[in-house]
Amino acid sequence: MSRPRFLIGASLFRICAGVAMVIQYLVNHAQRRYLFGPEGMWPWDTFAANASLLSVYGWHRSLVWFEVCYHLGLLVSLLWLWGWRTRITTPLTYVFFWSLHQRFPGIWDGGDNLIHLVLVYAMFADVGAWFSVDARRRAAGGVSAADTAWGRLRGMCHNAAILAFALQISLVYGVAGLYKVQGEVWQDGTAIYHAFRSGQFVWPGFSELLYQNAVVVTLLTHGTVAFQVAFPFLLFLNRYTRLVAVVLGLTFHLGIALFLGLITFSLFMASVDLALVDDDEYRAFGRWLLRMRSRWFPAGKQSPVPEAAQAFQEQPPETPLA
Repeated sequence: MSRPRFLIGASLFRICAGVAMVIQYLVNHAQRRYLFGPEGMWPWDTFAANASLLSVYGWHRSLVWFEVCYHLGLLVSLLWLWGWRTRITTPLTYVFFWSLHQRFPGIWDGGDNLIHLVLVYAMFADVGAWFSVDARRRAAGGVSAADTAWGRLRGMCHNAAILAFALQISLVYGVAGLYKVQGEVWQDGTAIYHAFRSGQFVWPGFSELLYQNAVVVTLLTHGTVAFQVAFPFLLFLNRYTRLVAVVLGLTFHLGIALFLGLITFSLFMASVDLALVDDDEYRAFGRWLLRMRSRWFPAGKQSPVPEAAQAFQEQPPETPLA
């Protein structure tokens, strides 16, 4: 219980979710004052009168304070994505991201709601054990704290946080699936058609290929419900069904990103799915990538497979929670 597990997955969660956060900050950067500024769509006086002081944007109405908060939030998200002092930047990321969403809550989606919850759990996890500045710093230090009482406690907290990830995403999928079962358009197999035909969430030139095929629409509609209802059972049944659930989840959100254009929603959801694959399974995947590289790109040819595949084969330092 005290040995931290799923460290690679927790680190990939940080990277994937961090990319989504940075995208949100940058996409809204040009119109930030209109959306979130003190004289924007929701003026500061109205915001302060109807919202609590849990948002840093509610502490002062000046434009300078707004600009400082917005760009500081972007900087913290970049540092967290980069894996710099994640024990500090994780709670700071939560504070600034929560504050931004509270400043104008009407433009966000379910992925943002999920990440608010999961970031609370992430404060107790080691999301910087791999692919981070923290990992390089620990490797250079070479000091182990894993066998100390404090190290074992932090290992237990990390494992509990990953379990909270699993329970939260299971709740999201399970409840969503049960609600869909009650919907008429999900029962008759036309829900995906209506989603594609709304005109708001489309991939021009490609979405038509799906919604014009009645068989594909019906299969996708019923398959979505079946996947979401089954996800909690697949996740906790055994390691093989857990991998099936994770692969289905990643495929599901890849499709949403491509055909519905919900990029950050898909990234947030996929980031939690990535955390549910354990370290040995990621190393096995890395070995498979290396075998594919050797098969398709023999010695003497350049390989497009990044060195990250090789990194999966290396053990991190014995100080993942130092």
